[in-house]
Amino acid sequence: MFAHLVMLSAASASPAAALDRLCDTSYENCRTPLLNLIRNEQVGIDVAFWFMEDSRYANELIARHRAGVRVRVLMDTSANATYPLNPGILAMLRDAGIPMRNCIQSAILHWKTMIFVGQRQVEFSGANYSPDAFVPGVPYVNYVDEAIYFTDDADVLASFKTMYENHWLDDTRFADYANVRRPLARRYPVTAIDPELNFVPSQNFVTRSLAAYRNEAQAIDVIIYRITDRRHSDAMIAARARGVPVRLITEPGQYRSTTYYWHSWNVDRMHMAGVSVRHRAHAGQAHQKTTLLRGQGVTIFGSSNWTSASASSQIEHNYFTTKAALFNWFRDSFDRKWFNETGNAETKPFVPLPPAAPSYVAPASGATSVVYSGTRLQWKPGYFAHKADVYFGTSSNPPLVARDVAVTPRTTASYTLPTLQSGRRYYWKIVSKTMANQAAVGQIRYFTTR
Repeated sequence: MFAHLVMLSAASASPAAALDRLCDTSYENCRTPLLNLIRNEQVGIDVAFWFMEDSRYANELIARHRAGVRVRVLMDTSANATYPLNPGILAMLRDAGIPMRNCIQSAILHWKTMIFVGQRQVEFSGANYSPDAFVPGVPYVNYVDEAIYFTDDADVLASFKTMYENHWLDDTRFADYANVRRPLARRYPVTAIDPELNFVPSQNFVTRSLAAYRNEAQAIDVIIYRITDRRHSDAMIAARARGVPVRLITEPGQYRSTTYYWHSWNVDRMHMAGVSVRHRAHAGQAHQKTTLLRGQGVTIFGSSNWTSASASSQIEHNYFTTKAALFNWFRDSFDRKWFNETGNAETKPFVPLPPAAPSYVAPASGATSVVYSGTRLQWKPGYFAHKADVYFGTSSNPPLVARDVAVTPRTTASYTLPTLQSGRRYYWKIVSKTMANQAAVGQIRYFTTR
């Protein structure tokens, strides 16, 4: 069922799309075919990446550069703070004399692609060039979930060449990093962009995605690493409301990320709306970014997460393709993971988790002489709490006075009390809640008015 380095073809495929290959990192070595493409290139290689931490790619690129093959690199030094091996790789490429241009805009370069000019192929995916992204540690048990795409589709290749050089020549978003000769000039003719491709920021990812979601009447399947843009989750909730089944596989590490805490907000909301959610269960990472629209036979895959930056500001590449062979490959891969068909636990049922408990700011517990007019209860909601129930009264077990007050983690929430009586003791309590109504109960505190 799962042949090594699957070659996709269809009887109706055009000659321009004679070779489409998808490599499944859950059980295949997808690094070797990429290294072989580098080794076999005789004309030119254009490379763009968010980060590279596998020196095997750098060594092979350097070898081709020294053999007289034209190699160019688009990169982003803002990745260095998070990925400690990236600076060393950049230094290797720089010191070898390879021309490099650095993304200098605040939104990152999120491409992950290599263009092989002489072999007329392009490779792209959501996978970074790290040691573990292309090769599983243990098949089906420990892997970074990616789908590596190799194609010689002439329209796709020409589109990537045109967009690559658009960036290479762009002195607003990019600056010379090393070994760049001026004046900058095009090597390839400018061509029309394949209408199935989507290049952010010149094209908006979420606008196109929402239109496709609205047209789906049969079923939607999604594997997505990060979800912080509610427009995607709202669309999935709307699909469920009109009777379309939606299945979602996502990354548990993002669900409890204190940096991307809106991910949990979106996942919890979809879960409560009837979206079927499963989490990654294997020992690696669910890093893929793929949506299947089953009734339309459309596969959306590439580099964009469901984030606002991935929609309109980061430099991204995505494919909204109707190629039947690609759709069937992604469909079978999704079902394998959803149903754990290999006998390995690749996914598991999603279980909503509670938030962190609230921490109180004011009034201080036991405070006296608190003003009885305009007093506000203030607290820190705690991570993953997006709403709160407020309990308040003169009883040591205060009653509920406000339900589902909207709050934001890492900010101070407040609730303004009505005018109180002078010289009375009041008790209060906050219950932090997630969008899946999981709760963390705060302690009961009290204060006395003046």
